[in-house]
Amino acid sequence: MIKLKGMYDSMLRCIISEDMDASDFSKEFDEVRGKGRRFLPGAKVVLDFGARPLSEGLIRDIMTDLIWPAGMYVAAWITYDAATQDLLKRIGLPTSEPAPSVRANERAAGGALFLQRSLRSGQRVEHSGDVIVAGHVNDGAEILAGGHVTVLGRLSGLVHAGYNGDETASVVVRSLEARQVRIGTKIGSLDRDERWWGKMVIVRVNEGSVFIDYWPMIKSDSRDESAG
Repeated sequence: MIKLKGMYDSMLRCIISEDMDASDFSKEFDEVRGKGRRFLPGAKVVLDFGARPLSEGLIRDIMTDLIWPAGMYVAAWITYDAATQDLLKRIGLPTSEPAPSVRANERAAGGALFLQRSLRSGQRVEHSGDVIVAGHVNDGAEILAGGHVTVLGRLSGLVHAGYNGDETASVVVRSLEARQVRIGTKIGSLDRDERWWGKMVIVRVNEGSVFIDYWPMIKSDSRDESAG
C-alpha cells in the first residue's frame, strides 16, 4: 500500500509499505497518480520506503512509472536499509530528510532545535541536529533528528535519532510509552508489559543493539537491557 501524508512547508510524504509485494507496484502507482493528479504536479515529495531494500531496476521503475508521469519533485529517498542507502548515494539521489523551517515559537541554537510545545498525531519534525521537546510526543507524531532527541514529557509517537546513520545518538525520555525507537540504522521495540514502559530512560546503541537504561539520576540497576 502507498500512502500520501502532508508534511511541513507544504511538502508531501509518500510512504511505500515495506510489506507490499513488488508485483503490486504498478497498480499502486496508477492509483497514486489518479488520486494526486490535481496536486502532485510540481509537488515536493519525500519517498519513504522504511526498511525495504531497493534494486536499480525498482528505482528505475519508480522513476518511470510514478515520479516522471506524476510530475513531482523528489526531495529525498528515505530508507533504513544500509545497502540501499549506498546505492542511492552512488546514483546521486538525495537520501537526507529535508530540514524544516523554524517556526516563531521554536528556536534553533548551536545546532539544536528546541520545541516549546507538544506534537499531536500527524505532526512531523525533522532537523539535522539535536531536538529537544518541552512537551509530549503523542501517538502518530514523528521526530527525525540527525543528533540526539530529548523529550521532557511522554513519548508515544515515533522518534528516529541519528537518522543519517549516526549510532552514537541517543534518545532521552521522561516517560517512554512508544513501541518502537530508531537510532541510526537500528530499530528497538518495546511491549507495554516490559519494565521500561512509562519510565524515565535513555535509549542508545551498544555493541550493535538498541539498549534501554534508566536516566543516570534515578538509575537503580547498573545493567543495560536490550530493547530488541
